[in-house]
Amino acid sequence: MKKILVLGRMVPSYDESLARSDDTIRTANIASAAIDRLRAAGEVVDTEYSVAAPVLQGGRLFSGFMDELLGSDLVIFNLTDVSANVAYEFGIVQSLGRPYLFVCSGKELPAYFQGEIGILNFRNVEEFDAEDASHIDLYNSLKDCFSSSAIPLRFSRTQITEYFDGLALSDVSAASGLAAGYFRNSLRRFDRTNGFFGRKCSGMLRPAGQDRIEFEGKIPEMYIAVEPPSRLTDSYLRDFEQVEERLGELGFALVDFHINKGKDEADFRNFGGHVLAKREQGQIIEPRGLVVFEVPTFLYALQYSALYSAFFKTDLNAEELDRRGAMEEDLFDGMILRVKRSIDHYYRHDKEVPNASRRFKWTTIEALPDLLAEIGPQFL
Repeated sequence: MKKILVLGRMVPSYDESLARSDDTIRTANIASAAIDRLRAAGEVVDTEYSVAAPVLQGGRLFSGFMDELLGSDLVIFNLTDVSANVAYEFGIVQSLGRPYLFVCSGKELPAYFQGEIGILNFRNVEEFDAEDASHIDLYNSLKDCFSSSAIPLRFSRTQITEYFDGLALSDVSAASGLAAGYFRNSLRRFDRTNGFFGRKCSGMLRPAGQDRIEFEGKIPEMYIAVEPPSRLTDSYLRDFEQVEERLGELGFALVDFHINKGKDEADFRNFGGHVLAKREQGQIIEPRGLVVFEVPTFLYALQYSALYSAFFKTDLNAEELDRRGAMEEDLFDGMILRVKRSIDHYYRHDKEVPNASRRFKWTTIEALPDLLAEIGPQFL
């Protein structure tokens, strides 16, 4: 069952509960009628819908609201004559990344919600009016959210989320936070002043089936990160194997490699990973330059962000399963965009890494052949 919550100003009820205002209840009735029309027209998937302006029993604002929210698929906020409880509930909805939609009878949203996007001049009457522009807007919004052809990522819209192609604010934060950790713990240690890119290192290569190749005085010269080929729909291990297979087809191999930190480098750590090498006549040869190569593991944490949790449930019906792949691709693209922009931002603003690095390359498995052809003569 699809569950739509309609939230707005609360008023005391006869049994010490908190009920929604009459205005909010009318919004719920209009939304319910719009859903009925969508079902009759075959515009939404054939399942049950629940539209409610919930009463909070005993005035239990937090626990009562959370019980309702955790099972919801969309939250509609009536911002007409808004009160403090609405701002409180909106903060929770936004932090959890739940899709939401604003309706307001005014010409602009209240001050607390400036920067958000919603349906203005909403006409709250007793029944759905097929000729009213605001009711048509609500009808179309619900159609976009629940039809089998549209993807409900463009709700929760603000000026910030519009910049990131509809990504929920909580997911913008998740992607940016992970990118910050990746920059600080990996990329910056190579690219900063006196980092791994700037000094000779000792270490070893461990080619599969061969003796270790120890090296002294080589300098790491490039860092390549490949997006997960599965777009986070598969495991890291499967994605890494797919990348290795593609490298093998192109005449390259990955070998284990590590660098020990210096004694006076308190903010460094030993680095272990993989570097690129050429394969000739079945044997791996020592590369001329060290090219660090990885499928970034931190990206897999994005699967636990709010939108993934909200939409990718285990009890999906056939129609939802059909659109799941497209939803995952859109989510992945939006999050990767945020990750890359964040990394660029940190490169531009880190005082010890004064210029955006040309030695860090972000690529895809599809673009890998062109990148290897470009760097191969120099490093491998």
